Amino acid sequence: MRGKEFLKSIIMSFFIIVTLINIATFILGTIFQPDLRFGYDAFLSPLIYGVFSLIPFVVMYAKKELTVKELLIRKVLQLLSIEVIQWFLAFGFNSSERGNIKLMVAFSLSILIIYVLVHLITWFLDVQTAKKMTDDLHHYQSNWENGLL
Repeated sequence: MRGKEFLKSIIMSFFIIVTLINIATFILGTIFQPDLRFGYDAFLSPLIYGVFSLIPFVVMYAKKELTVKELLIRKVLQLLSIEVIQWFLAFGFNSSERGNIKLMVAFSLSILIIYVLVHLITWFLDVQTAKKMTDDLHHYQSNWENGLL
C-alpha cells in the first residue's frame, strides 16, 4: 500500500472508529451510567479516542507484503496496544471508575468489538471496490474483443 492509499485508509478507518465509539459510548453509558449528562466538550471524546486508536496502525505500517503469520502477530500487537492506550485514556486519569469492574470489562470488550468491526467494514468496502474493478475490466475486455474500442 502506497502513501496516498495508506492515508486514505487511515482517514476512512478514523471515521469508522469514531462512529463505532459513539455507538459504544451510548450503549455503555445507557447501561452503566444512565443518569449522567455531559456538556458539549463530551463531543470531543470520540475524536480523541479515534486519533489515539490510529497510532498503532501508523506505527506498525509496513511497505512490504507480510506473511499471514506476520500479519496476525501485527494485528494482535495492534489490538493490545489500542487496549492499553484506551485504558490509559479512560481510566488512567479518573480513579473513580477503576472500582467498576463490569464497566472495565465492557469497555475492553467494546474495544475488541470495534477493532473487529473496523476490519470487517474495511474488508467489505475493499471487496466491493475489487468487484467493481473486476466488472469494469470484464466490460472493457468484452468491448475490446468485439471491436468496440
